[in-house]
Amino acid sequence: MKKAIFFGIILVSGIVLEAYAQCTRVHFFCASQLSKEQQQEAWSMNNQSKSAPVAKGQKYDLSFIAYTGYDYRLTICTDAMQGSGETINFTLAHDAIVQLKDGSISKRPEVIFDNTSAGNQPFVKFATEKTRKFYLSVNVPATGDSKDKALGVEDKVCLGVLLEHKKTPALGF
Repeated sequence: MKKAIFFGIILVSGIVLEAYAQCTRVHFFCASQLSKEQQQEAWSMNNQSKSAPVAKGQKYDLSFIAYTGYDYRLTICTDAMQGSGETINFTLAHDAIVQLKDGSISKRPEVIFDNTSAGNQPFVKFATEKTRKFYLSVNVPATGDSKDKALGVEDKVCLGVLLEHKKTPALGF
């Protein structure tokens, strides 16, 4: 009886670990969406990069911190096979302080980049004048099949968010 319980626990643990292991490295492949020249630029991968299994046709939100003194490049990709004809749409926003009509001030998200107005490019470069939190909203295409056969579900794909950084070069005298 103890052996059966022990093997059952090991089996369940293996299944849980396998579920969490899916899509763990997709963000490494997002750079393949960039041109050869862009791939050769000196960017360092940021540890806030993420990969996860997601449902097709859904919107996903995540946030990250960008620090002053660094330039950032954010690239979005899925492992869905090419040829679906759809692209990933995303917006990048940060909190902006606005003054309301009654004279009070409020924090509101302000979109600073929308890739649908930039030819659906899969990346954006940006910098910030002060350390702040950024918000990313990604609309995953409803078509395409995941290359990760471990998902085993046709309505899911692996989404990768590659965040890279490099020191902002000094300008001026």
